[in-house]
Amino acid sequence: MRNVYDGRGEVKKAIQPWLSGHSQRLDLLPGLQLLKQHLHSKSDVSVCEEAPSSLYFSFVGTGPIHSANDAQSLQIAYHPRRLNGSFDLPKGYQQSTLQICIRPSLLATVLGETEAQLVQHLIKMVETLSNPRGIIELTLTKKSLQLLGSVVSHKGHTISLTGHLYALLFTLIEQLQQLNHLAQCDDCQRKVFHAQNLLEIPINGALNIKQLAQKVGLNSDTLAIGFAFVVGQSIEDYGTERRIKFAAAQLRQNPMAKPRILAESGFSEDEFEAAFIEHYGVSSQQYKHIH
Repeated sequence: MRNVYDGRGEVKKAIQPWLSGHSQRLDLLPGLQLLKQHLHSKSDVSVCEEAPSSLYFSFVGTGPIHSANDAQSLQIAYHPRRLNGSFDLPKGYQQSTLQICIRPSLLATVLGETEAQLVQHLIKMVETLSNPRGIIELTLTKKSLQLLGSVVSHKGHTISLTGHLYALLFTLIEQLQQLNHLAQCDDCQRKVFHAQNLLEIPINGALNIKQLAQKVGLNSDTLAIGFAFVVGQSIEDYGTERRIKFAAAQLRQNPMAKPRILAESGFSEDEFEAAFIEHYGVSSQQYKHIH
């Protein structure tokens, strides 16, 4: 990958028939690096990548990440040793990454721990929380998106960017600890399942995370993080899915009652149609005729 881009961070001309994109790498401190990268494959290609031993926080999207809302997922990985490997990119593949890379020695110093303590803690969390690829997927919360927005939109000096990165890192580490606790706490998991059960009732599908958290006795971040981990979907996606399925069932029973169904769903008309198309592949009007 290091041979893909030129000194300006653009894909080299010789490689442009196969790949397009850009890459910006900022070395903010010894042991702290920020990478902004977008890659789009024009044909099936195989590339080699090398990753030094570090802790990686990667915000991933498809199109370029110009704002926090362009990030679709957050992946956290700890590599105790330098990694080398190749991976295939199918034609049309497109991905953007805003990645924070920090060495455990630096993070341990900032957190007031020894490197050995931090590494031991990281290894345990990876064992408990990661998927088969060794990646911890942490849901994006309102707080983490706000802090990510400060990083993405930053235009000032490097030292202030470093401050924004530390604020984001501290929040993500705190959320990781919350997730680690929840993964081992039966009481917290019961509260998450209670939230899931509440969302099965259509009228509760429109509850925001803060309201739902108050009902089950968790703070908003813990509920959002734990719900995605336990249920496998974000609260917003799960609630939307339940509400739109309930609306579809009502439409099947009474196709002429769409105005009432729309009003009771809590969606605007545009949101209602967008959700219908996403879940059923057709508009609600077409759905009425099909069913």
